[in-house]
Amino acid sequence: MRRLFLMVVLCLSAIPLWADYGLSNVVTREITRGNVPQAAPPQQHPAQLLEQIPAKGPEPAAAPALKKAAFYPYTIHISSWQNSKEAVSQYEKKYRKLDSTFLTKIDLGQSGIWYRIDHGAFASTREATLKMKELQGKNIIDQDAFIGSAAPYALEIGVYEGREGALAQAQKLRKTGVIPYVLKESGGVYRLLAGAYPDEKSAAPAREDLNALGLKTKITKR
Repeated sequence: MRRLFLMVVLCLSAIPLWADYGLSNVVTREITRGNVPQAAPPQQHPAQLLEQIPAKGPEPAAAPALKKAAFYPYTIHISSWQNSKEAVSQYEKKYRKLDSTFLTKIDLGQSGIWYRIDHGAFASTREATLKMKELQGKNIIDQDAFIGSAAPYALEIGVYEGREGALAQAQKLRKTGVIPYVLKESGGVYRLLAGAYPDEKSAAPAREDLNALGLKTKITKR
């Protein structure tokens, strides 16, 4: 009986050792949160990628078609100044309310850069002279104003379907010291122009000024 009891005790004490031996042969692996592989983002079809690109804004309205039916190479020269500020001051004091009066910055070669206060765009010297005499008779312009040689070129700032749009842009430019004028063409089209020039070369300094303001101008016939 005692011998049987000892054998039972020995068997019971050996069970944990066999359990440890079995566990030591089991391969375990701890997976941390940082080691969990991330799922790859779903691939998008090219059409889906295009849908995500923001749509462009509306294209700017195209300028109305201009069919030139007449040309206006003549202008009334009211006065000339070598100082731009003085020219603008004279314009503001005496001629701001006189429609179609504008400022021409012109390169006169050896004489340098001059600023002219000009009025109107006329098809003939006769038409220009009649208008000049009318304004002189009303003491609106000085008696020493004159009709010079043909000045068929101008800087075209824009072409508009309505007069209001051209006048609104002209008002903005006046705040920068640029004083343009509006010329009505056939078909109800209005052009916003700057200056009156005998040739393209004499218009170059004024065009550089407008380019510096971010305006895309072209030298064209009036």
